[in-house]
Amino acid sequence: MNSFDINDEKLLDCYNLKTLDPSESWEQDSSLLINLDRWQDISPNEDNSYDILKDLLIQQQNTNALETALSLNDASLNHVRDPLNNERMLPLLDKLGISEHTRLKYLINSKTFDVKAFLRDVHNTDSFEDLSYSLDILDKTLQEQSQDLNELVQANFTKYVRIKNRLDQIYEQFSEKSNSFTDGDDTKQLDVDRLGERVDESIRVTTLKLKPLLKSSQKLKSYEFTKKFIEENKDYFNLPHILRTLLDKNDYPNLMFEYSGAKDIHSKLKDEYTVKNSSDENNTEQVPKIIAKIWVEVEKIIDNYRQHTWRSLITPTKDEAQQNFLPLISKLLDLNVKESPIMAWIRTRLDHFEAQLNEISSQMLPKIIQSQRKIIQNGIDSNDDSNSAIVDGVDLSHYLYINQLSQGSESSNQFATLSGIQTLTDSTLIVETWLIFLKYLKSLEDVCMKFIEVWEHVQNFLTGAYQTSLLNDKKKDDILIGSDAMKNHKGSLQLEEAQVNEIRSRGEHFVSLLYSKLLAFFKPSQDELLQGKLLEEENGSSSNVYKETGSPSDYGFVPLRANGLSCLRYLPKMIEPLLKYITELAQLGISSKILDSSKRVASIITDRCIGAIASTKLRDISNFYKLEDWTVYETVKGTESSFTEYGVTQFPEIVLSYQESSIRVVRDLLFAFERLPAFNGISVVGYPSRQALTAVELQQLISMEAILEAVLKNAAKDKYNPRNSHTVLTLTNLQYIREVTFPQILQVFDDAFEWNLKGKNLELFSLLFKMESSIFGNYLSDLKVNIRDVLEVKFNEVQWATYSSNSFRAGDYTIDVLMLLVTIHSECFRIGPQLIHRILREAQIFISKFLFESFKPFIGNLPSDGLLQATVDLQFFQRVLGRLLEKDTEVTLTACLQNCFQNNIERMQRCIKETEPIVSANLARTSIQFAAFK
Repeated sequence: MNSFDINDEKLLDCYNLKTLDPSESWEQDSSLLINLDRWQDISPNEDNSYDILKDLLIQQQNTNALETALSLNDASLNHVRDPLNNERMLPLLDKLGISEHTRLKYLINSKTFDVKAFLRDVHNTDSFEDLSYSLDILDKTLQEQSQDLNELVQANFTKYVRIKNRLDQIYEQFSEKSNSFTDGDDTKQLDVDRLGERVDESIRVTTLKLKPLLKSSQKLKSYEFTKKFIEENKDYFNLPHILRTLLDKNDYPNLMFEYSGAKDIHSKLKDEYTVKNSSDENNTEQVPKIIAKIWVEVEKIIDNYRQHTWRSLITPTKDEAQQNFLPLISKLLDLNVKESPIMAWIRTRLDHFEAQLNEISSQMLPKIIQSQRKIIQNGIDSNDDSNSAIVDGVDLSHYLYINQLSQGSESSNQFATLSGIQTLTDSTLIVETWLIFLKYLKSLEDVCMKFIEVWEHVQNFLTGAYQTSLLNDKKKDDILIGSDAMKNHKGSLQLEEAQVNEIRSRGEHFVSLLYSKLLAFFKPSQDELLQGKLLEEENGSSSNVYKETGSPSDYGFVPLRANGLSCLRYLPKMIEPLLKYITELAQLGISSKILDSSKRVASIITDRCIGAIASTKLRDISNFYKLEDWTVYETVKGTESSFTEYGVTQFPEIVLSYQESSIRVVRDLLFAFERLPAFNGISVVGYPSRQALTAVELQQLISMEAILEAVLKNAAKDKYNPRNSHTVLTLTNLQYIREVTFPQILQVFDDAFEWNLKGKNLELFSLLFKMESSIFGNYLSDLKVNIRDVLEVKFNEVQWATYSSNSFRAGDYTIDVLMLLVTIHSECFRIGPQLIHRILREAQIFISKFLFESFKPFIGNLPSDGLLQATVDLQFFQRVLGRLLEKDTEVTLTACLQNCFQNNIERMQRCIKETEPIVSANLARTSIQFAAFK
């Protein structure tokens, strides 16, 4: 046979065409639609067997294509219903938005029907009860149609047998004929290989026709098995829905309870249905997909709860009680988290505290600097008025109300005494700055106290107390079962050495950060603060050395132009809580380095505060003279033998109250250990050293010397006119300070510091005596000058050498000088009666000596009338002074009169007797005028 012998018929047959000149579409020109009727009565032989097989195969392919085309017809879909709920499929597929080219996957009568897709997309919202009910309906439907199905299977089986018989006949004929052909006869050789392919293709087509029938049977069995499996394990299938509902309701206890039971169910199902994968070289186990899929959904829900619990654990709360975070840690352990919840909880808390410290500093430090600058911009400077109570912008007027501080000064804790003041102790701007300082330190304190509270919990983790508690709770509640699970939890609860070191290092870092911020606030001077160096030191660029010159400007933590009174009020509010939480930090036992740094920081802050109090006290006391208004504040009794009452201004009261308050505040700072708790023998503040007490003693004496300097500044104003009430009040104030104020201040100091300052021979009192003598001497000097001027004028007006008179009365020089003494008596009587005797004594002695010297030139030259007048004047002077007459004055005047009579005592006595009526008459006439001397 010639392989290249091709005719038109062969071409048409090869390409399945109706004509060799196709002009239409391939579908219309094709001859694939084969009519098999021509083969009904023809027995297959070697000539027609191949054509019969070819027609059968083409016919089968065309039939399948036609069926597929018909299946996609919407008209046919209108009658298809859902096998589970008997609803029409077309509206349901349109509602679900399923495209037309994928609809066959959802049709039960389609060969491409996909069970998973059908359940996932069409019945994804059905509950277990809904699916169970649908399977019951499907089961009934299948039972009703079982007879039709059997008939269909039998009918197709008959066709299959007939085709099989015909194929067997064809093979038999081929087998018989093949042996008769010779190898050289190519024209009669049968194409057996091609026939085999055709036969295989025919078998595949036949199998395709039988496959839907076999699948239907398998589906029926699968449905029955699925229904039984779901009914037996409905609790397992309901798990996702139950857990999701509990999670949405935040019913976490029941969620964990259901999850615990779910793990048991899942374990049993795995043991029962897991099979070995024989195709895998490692012979791995395969879990049924439905079991694995449901468990994946369960784990997704539990993972949501795990994430929620984790967020709850690592989110800081106001209340860090163990009742809050230990259950969360326990739950996370049950949920098998990878990261250690204990370390996560500790890290997040420490991160939160450090962030808070930095945030507080970044927010408050600029406000502090701004408030200081605002004081400079809006502050009141001192004016030209010498009596102004504002000195270099420092308002001292509030010291006038210091008696409010004295209320309750007997309290052992001056902190409470000063803190209870309701009135302002300084200008409004400065008080606002103090409040900003307090707010900053209070914010740091709040973070620190929260850290201390949390670290106590951390310490329980470090010692293992909380881990033991967690394990005991699990045993008690029967949450963990079996020793292996318990050992696993023990391993996850146990902190490794590296973790312990990390925790302690983080705790040490927080405390160091806090201390750096405290020192950054307490170490800079006011100038450094205004220049922004406070922020630089807080960032670590400033040195650890701070300077002190004794000026208030050395202390940046004291507002600019703040007076000492506000320092006594607000510094204790800053320092007392600070020392308390520094002590508690040291007692946490984080590390030995923290104990050393706590002692150092407490010492620096305490020393700086004591220095600030001392410097502001010295500055203010030195300017207290500005507060003197020269009015009698109160009348007091002297401690001398006379107990004379005298008046003092408010100056000694201000000094006493301020000194007592400052001593008690300083004492409370130095002896803070008495009020701070001691734990395991740890205390950052101890008994003050002798060096510290000596320094406080020196500061105290310097401040008391400043009091005298302030008095001298006022006395210096009357240097050229000392004879006035100001000088008298100055002298009475000095006497009161010497007798009452200083001794009481020293006693308060000794009682506060267990010292013996009062018993020492202090130069302070020597200085005070010298001041009194000097001021009193200036007063007397001015008085004597005045007396001399009066006597010189009036005495010289009398012509003693030629004096003659018919009527005798006290001379004008005597009357005028006595009136001058009356004026002095009047000035001192109310405010300084204890000074009257001293002044009159010095004055009369001076007068007597002046008269003694004045009469010397006239000895032996006085006429009789002159002797009589001199006798009347000197006797009148003595009689007016009466009980105030000093013995020295009397002796001097008597000697003066004797000189006038040239030591003729008898003549002098006779003259005194003769002039007595005249003297008495003058006394009677001037009794009212000189009543002050009675």
